[in-house]
Amino acid sequence: MGRSYTSMKLSQKSFKTHKKGMTFIEVMTAVVIIGIIVAIAIPNFVASSRKRAREASVKTNMRTFQVMLETYRVDNQVYPDAVSDLDIEANKKNYNKEVVNPYTKQKGPVNVWGIDYMDPTDSGFAAQSSLYEGKVGFQKVNTTKYYINGYGEAGTLITVDGKAYLVTNGG
Repeated sequence: MGRSYTSMKLSQKSFKTHKKGMTFIEVMTAVVIIGIIVAIAIPNFVASSRKRAREASVKTNMRTFQVMLETYRVDNQVYPDAVSDLDIEANKKNYNKEVVNPYTKQKGPVNVWGIDYMDPTDSGFAAQSSLYEGKVGFQKVNTTKYYINGYGEAGTLITVDGKAYLVTNGG
């Protein structure tokens, strides 16, 4: 048998000194790495959520604008030619809605948050794009049809799946 009791005891002891688990340094390294990942992810998530919330608010304003247009149509049998016409009539008949621009926080009646549509591809748009941020753009197509666009950050059109988000009566 050749092995003594003492040598067997020593070899068993060496196996027991091998502990399972992580050292303090390994745990701290993992915590730091997780902290870095979280520090990168949270601001991106918050910015994305803020953008979606602002765009949702503009979409709500677009629907409010549509209700006002339809009210105007009931009263006048035609749609207004411009936002200023809608503003005058809505004030006169007391259906002018005050809403808040989600980008500028400016609150007011339709002439504050509604604006006559200008195509972003138009050469003059770039110089005025900041004026469109968070506003609702109205475009009368003909006597029976209109388009309502929403402008997001820096006056860009709000899009869904790569296409401009548009509200219309379908006329």
